Amino acid sequence: MTTRSDWNAWAAGRETARITDWLREISEPDWSATVNHPLFDALAEGRLSGEEFAAYMVQDYGFVDPFTALIGHAIGQAPTMDDRVVLGQFMGMLTSDENSTFQRTFEAFDVPAAQRKAPDYLPQTLAFRELLRDTGQGGGYAEIMAVLVVTEWIYLEWGLRVTRVDGLHPLMGEWIDLHDNPSFQDFVAWLRRRLDEEAEGLDDAAFACMAERFRETVAKERAFHDAVMPD
Repeated sequence: MTTRSDWNAWAAGRETARITDWLREISEPDWSATVNHPLFDALAEGRLSGEEFAAYMVQDYGFVDPFTALIGHAIGQAPTMDDRVVLGQFMGMLTSDENSTFQRTFEAFDVPAAQRKAPDYLPQTLAFRELLRDTGQGGGYAEIMAVLVVTEWIYLEWGLRVTRVDGLHPLMGEWIDLHDNPSFQDFVAWLRRRLDEEAEGLDDAAFACMAERFRETVAKERAFHDAVMPD
């Protein structure tokens, strides 16, 4: 179990020490393996077929419903109206712009209606869905924020990292754009700052739960992307 003592030892002697930087470091090698996943390079370089991209998006869309619920729990537990405003704005983007990208992808690549309504989820998708539900229903605000930091920060990092080729399918480019734009960068910076602040005030037990939830989420991100990577 990762403890506050581990954080204190890591932070000692550092001029600038952020809890979120430490959480990322203790989540290696899963963090870097996910950010640098070959799936994202294949996507940006146009090496995913339409069928492969659609199959990936069907699995990823499986997170939208429990993730939206998780944000709802975060809004309910948020300690300030300022937090609720930022999280509510993100909820609006998720249920409009991002949801639209998914739906238009399914249309463009002829995903059957039955697969949209009742997808055949991979075990790794189901495990991640369960983590989102479990965190929302049983986790405190800091635990929920830890999950949000992982999911959004990892996607920002891969979005910033990849270089897309000319002529990339517009929907594939749109998926990258959703995770590589100034507004999203600002949101991730806000998430990190708020988790840094919330974690400082946790008791030792809650701090350990928050850190473990962060690491578990990173591990599930890696497992999911490994599973959806085409052969």
